[in-house]
Amino acid sequence: MCFFVIGIAGCSKSSLPGTTTIVSSALEGQVLTDFSNNLVNPNYQDIQARAFVMNVAIDSLVANTNTANLVAAQTAWKNTRAAWESCEGFLFGPVEDDSYDPDMDDWPVNKVDLDSLLASSNPLTVSDITPLQTTLKGFHAIEYIIFGVGSTRQASQITARDKVYLTSLAQSLYNTTTDLRNSWDPAAGNFTAQVINAGAGGTYFASRQAVFLALVGSMSDICNEVANEKMQTPFAAQDSTLDESSFSHNSINDFTNNITGVQHAYFSEYKGAAGHSLHELVAAKNASLDATIQSQITTAIGSFKTITVSYEQAIYTQKTQVKAVQAAINTLQTTIEEQLVPFIKQNIKD
Repeated sequence: MCFFVIGIAGCSKSSLPGTTTIVSSALEGQVLTDFSNNLVNPNYQDIQARAFVMNVAIDSLVANTNTANLVAAQTAWKNTRAAWESCEGFLFGPVEDDSYDPDMDDWPVNKVDLDSLLASSNPLTVSDITPLQTTLKGFHAIEYIIFGVGSTRQASQITARDKVYLTSLAQSLYNTTTDLRNSWDPAAGNFTAQVINAGAGGTYFASRQAVFLALVGSMSDICNEVANEKMQTPFAAQDSTLDESSFSHNSINDFTNNITGVQHAYFSEYKGAAGHSLHELVAAKNASLDATIQSQITTAIGSFKTITVSYEQAIYTQKTQVKAVQAAINTLQTTIEEQLVPFIKQNIKD
């Protein structure tokens, strides 16, 4: 009977010293599992699925080049772009190691270089796209053809040469999204296992702490990139051609989705599905820090609504609002760097 009573007591979360550590260790594993299964894999699957829709839309545009098909291709581009930009809140692993990111999303794009390639004798088949410099392929090369400078492209302006390039660009991008999806897919490259088994059989991460540091490092990096590169470079130069998505005037959406990706990473959530998360780990041991991070993420995302024109216009006409958005993002990034990173190092030891 004594043994039975002791056994019951041992199951209580508060009855024995050290139980909180045990519970936290179990939660850490659940967070890594749900981060992979509820966020990363669904997000990458969504990118691939949307890229497929865009590919089909571009095939339709090439086959029948009219206004309706051009608008459909532009919409599909924006939808694919949204799913991609949100995953930059956890930009580590194969997406970085295998250069999927620059292959799909290098910027800014030089119009002169694109026009030169179109005027060249390059056959521009799918296999010809692969060795091109990264600013001549991916999202922004597609964007240039279907939106044009100042988002003024008309269907009648798309040439036969444009169509050859566009078809291969779309297929190449879809191929890369497929590689990206497969890299984490448990049935293929299975980087998921490297994350879930970190420190216990995985070969990529020596510890769970290393995964969490990679995650929060990615969250910090995208904040810095949005505020101090994507927004600052064209703002400082007063040159809208340096904007990330200047042809489509989609830059504000890009930036918003990037910071929304930080929110997804913190909560292990995507499209309504959520699981155990970094938020839970922080809230369990430092509720004040968790509240601060949540508040600053919400503020940073909401701050973009103060910019009421395209970013291509805002760098000239809404400078005060631009600076305020940058400040909100930098505040979040500082909290991640100066409080969340030390929290991980102090509390996740395995």
